Amino acid sequence: MNDPQPVSWSAYEPWFKAWLVMAPVVALGSEFILRNARLRLAQLRADRLDVPAPEGTWGYAAACTLAFTILMAVIARVWIHAARKEAREEDTPS
Repeated sequence: MNDPQPVSWSAYEPWFKAWLVMAPVVALGSEFILRNARLRLAQLRADRLDVPAPEGTWGYAAACTLAFTILMAVIARVWIHAARKEAREEDTPS
């Protein structure tokens, strides 16, 4: 990855826009799935439907969102560098 020119931040803009949409979906989705799973397990354990709502699901959602953010940053970096390398190879005559 010895690029002669550094990547401008504008190359990451589409990835940032996608992250702005996907991060809340990941957070809310993971919280929803975990809350419902823990609620069903508590209902099965108590053998009744009226059990208190589980706690700590937002911490799990935050951890999932952080992992998603790191994964998205790594994928964006690899994709942008690979696309620049491919574009340079197409520009050079063989």
